[in-house]
Amino acid sequence: MRQWMLWAMLAFAILRTATAQVLMEVPLLLELPGNERLIRAWYDGEEFLVEGSELFPALGFTVQRTEAGLEALDALHRYAFSCSPSPGPSCKILMDDVLDRLGSALHFDQNRLHLTASSVATAFDVRSLRTRQRSWAEAPGPHLFGRTRSVWGGMMVNWQLRRDAFGIHPSLRLTGSVLHGSIEADLNRGHSWVYRYDWPERTWLTQIEMGRDANGFVGVSITNMPLARQRLHRVQNLRGQSAPHALVQAVVSGEVVDQVQADAEGHYELSTPAWYGTTKLEVRTQPLGGRRMQSDHHYLFTPTSLVPPGKVFYQLRASEEHSALDLQYGVHPRLTLQSALALHGRHPEASIGFTMNPITFLVADTKVQIPSAHWLTTLQLWRSGGQVMVHLDGWRRQLQNLHVNASASKGPVSVLLRGTRSSFLASFSEWGQRLSLHPEVWLHAYSGLLMQASWDVDRLHHVEKETHHRWRFATGWAFPQLRIMGFATQDYIQKAYGVEGILTLGGPSLEFRVGWDADHQTVVGSLSLQISSPFGSLFARGRRDTHGISNSQQIQGSVHLWETVRLAPYGHQQSATELRIFEDINGNGLQDPAEPILSHIDAELYQGGWSRLRTGALYVAYLEPYQRYQVHILEASIRDPALHPATGLEFSFTADPGRSKIIHVPMQRLIPVVGKITGLDRTPLRLKIFLNQSEVTDVYRDGGFALHLRPGHYTLTVVDILDQDPLAEKMIEVGIDPLHVVIDLEKIP
Repeated sequence: MRQWMLWAMLAFAILRTATAQVLMEVPLLLELPGNERLIRAWYDGEEFLVEGSELFPALGFTVQRTEAGLEALDALHRYAFSCSPSPGPSCKILMDDVLDRLGSALHFDQNRLHLTASSVATAFDVRSLRTRQRSWAEAPGPHLFGRTRSVWGGMMVNWQLRRDAFGIHPSLRLTGSVLHGSIEADLNRGHSWVYRYDWPERTWLTQIEMGRDANGFVGVSITNMPLARQRLHRVQNLRGQSAPHALVQAVVSGEVVDQVQADAEGHYELSTPAWYGTTKLEVRTQPLGGRRMQSDHHYLFTPTSLVPPGKVFYQLRASEEHSALDLQYGVHPRLTLQSALALHGRHPEASIGFTMNPITFLVADTKVQIPSAHWLTTLQLWRSGGQVMVHLDGWRRQLQNLHVNASASKGPVSVLLRGTRSSFLASFSEWGQRLSLHPEVWLHAYSGLLMQASWDVDRLHHVEKETHHRWRFATGWAFPQLRIMGFATQDYIQKAYGVEGILTLGGPSLEFRVGWDADHQTVVGSLSLQISSPFGSLFARGRRDTHGISNSQQIQGSVHLWETVRLAPYGHQQSATELRIFEDINGNGLQDPAEPILSHIDAELYQGGWSRLRTGALYVAYLEPYQRYQVHILEASIRDPALHPATGLEFSFTADPGRSKIIHVPMQRLIPVVGKITGLDRTPLRLKIFLNQSEVTDVYRDGGFALHLRPGHYTLTVVDILDQDPLAEKMIEVGIDPLHVVIDLEKIP
């Protein structure tokens, strides 16, 4: 009897243990401020468990595995959780433990399998979660540091002297500040000049230009185009493959915008910004245990430029020979209408068209000229690791030209394809066809191995078909300061074999190519030398082919006037900018002696790269005079989430000729403003809080909301997002202390 009872108790214990391990996986919807996602969860009949490696990164935490379980960390918090014993590498955490530790920051609806994060939570950084939301909105830079205006000053003369087989060609370029505007003049065979004056803060007139072109015609131009460069908020996800566990960086304009580590199979995914215009992206990898980062791939991202909805941009040009009016109107965030009217002498021309972005990775641009009925269409398609651009033009229903450019990359292999189909008038009554195709394959292995293979075909079809072929194959090795490759090439003129490469020694660089022409039994090659010095720059080129030897030399530099007279290479060294990002402790917007420069905060310069000075400031030289540059402060480098730049995360500046511009960016501490809406007669999730009719924050299900503001006066507006009906307004004044606001809808008439 006793033995039977022992067996029964043992069987009951085994059965209970076995049934407790039976888990049913369920999808749990996690709602965050600005977005939502699905995470894995389990239910054992009594309790819910959630995957910690998915939940906490979604809440902005960094996850670390420990012997006991899992740690979730951010800049202000640290939480430790125990993993439920279960097979597999996952870390299942009891939902009750998560709710106990994070308190009211999370609300769990067990019946709907819905986990909601509060917009006023203090257990994690809500503000950083909001910034992760990516929107498809294009807007001008909010802040522009203008140039230094003066009646007469900042003059700089760029000079260039070039000699080739046709003689010596001098050239001078003058830039400076005149009558509080800017002037540029080119003095060569046909001199030209232009004077510009701008009003960056205006809406209907931002810039006026007047001057003389190289043909001797005088004209004027006015426009309301935004002077601060427009930026496109879009993230390009790029997948690739490298060595296992390699460190992979995405570099734009010399700045690292993303850094990840490849998995055990070498797969990685980068998230990089695609700015207005063309973004040049460089992917660098460093194998595990490798000595240095090496460049592997280069990509070009060209998103479209769309006019904000309801905005009208114009540009009017008038001269003795030519007059034109260009108009752009934003119909939709993804559709812009365009029209143009031009007058050449007594011959008017017009055109209409549109730019459309139907899906995120496709852009279509079409234009039709009137009355000639000539049309042009451009299609751009970009996806992760690839890009295709198609250009078509024709007359009425006839296609005349087709150009295709495509590129794709996977791991160390890059493929390029260029193709052209064009029609030409071969005689008075007959048209001919020309077809060109150029595929090219590059291999850049992580060990330094280089390989290139290309093949060209050019076919003419008129009375008789004529076809030309050209091929090239090269292989070599890439060293830190030397890239050398052996090549073999053949076309319809010659067949050549040889060696080519690039040698870089600090400032000087030497590019060489030497080979043997087997058809003509002669030596062919080329040599290019570049040397920079404090007094100027020297470019020398020489070439030998079957027709003989040709060479050319070019020297250039600049002279800065009125401040100090000096020479500089390239003519742009003194057009520099120093960016000082400091903590504005007293809030006066000025850098006082006790307010240090925050050297850990990084910024992106879209058209160049920064260097860090010993003082902690960022510095860039060789800027183009009067060119506008846009800066983006990397929010991830701001360690204190309460600090915010007074200029905003994005601003623009104009480079001054012959001067070093100093830009002060005060980092001011944001004051937390926590509020609650009472007297609700509808669900709080339908409400939004508008700040000065622009910024928006969410309202939590209990009626709470949170903001981080700089000191000043603000207007809070409660709006129903379904019918856009404003329900209440409240004026607040933010000082230096945290503020609590209560908006009672029952007391609103």
